[in-house]
Amino acid sequence: MTPVPGAVLAQPAWLAQRISDTVRHWRLDDERVAATLWWYSASSVVTVGVGEMLATGSAPDVDLDAATVEIASDGRLAEFRSPGRLRDVDAVAVALHRTFAAIIEPLAGSSGATSPALWAVASDSLANRCLAVGGSAPAADLARRIGPPLPPPRFVDVGRGIGEVDASDPVPPGHRRVVRRSSCCLIYRSPVVAAVGDPDAEARAKCVSCPRQRPEIRAARLTTL
Repeated sequence: MTPVPGAVLAQPAWLAQRISDTVRHWRLDDERVAATLWWYSASSVVTVGVGEMLATGSAPDVDLDAATVEIASDGRLAEFRSPGRLRDVDAVAVALHRTFAAIIEPLAGSSGATSPALWAVASDSLANRCLAVGGSAPAADLARRIGPPLPPPRFVDVGRGIGEVDASDPVPPGHRRVVRRSSCCLIYRSPVVAAVGDPDAEARAKCVSCPRQRPEIRAARLTTL
């Protein structure tokens, strides 16, 4: 892995190279798909410190100028680290909004992916990080503080049936709360994971919670999980 200054994440030419890396690694023929897949992974890395805020009351500063990132050989963002600490939820929200915007706008411009779609990816990554540590209520609260164009996260309780719930509702006994994703990583478009032209292979390549499934299929897969 190669360490580079975090500021490169806002540079169109550098992002264009990461898109090219992703196209090559996943054998894609669409830069929009490659950018979405790259950001799906990268946004999860950028938001990893949110769990620390919920668990300890402080989080790494996600300001790009203060950060150092590690890039894997396939172009993935493998690590995002910063010596600075933030100890206020509003400060974390402001920093995340600024960082998301700084990456999403040039990434969209370099690939043809739409900004709303990439903001939706960021929302789902943030929600999953929060849910893993603090639950759905902190996820909804932080997303609200970040504000538009970040869409509010959505959640469902999986157990005896499945249905969308309010983030502040307690999880019923015997159920598991998961993010009802509003974004798709598009990995099923890669021939590395799905045989082109085989609808069954494509269906299997989609994530369990992928929104690009019929609702009853997604519900059945989540319930099995």
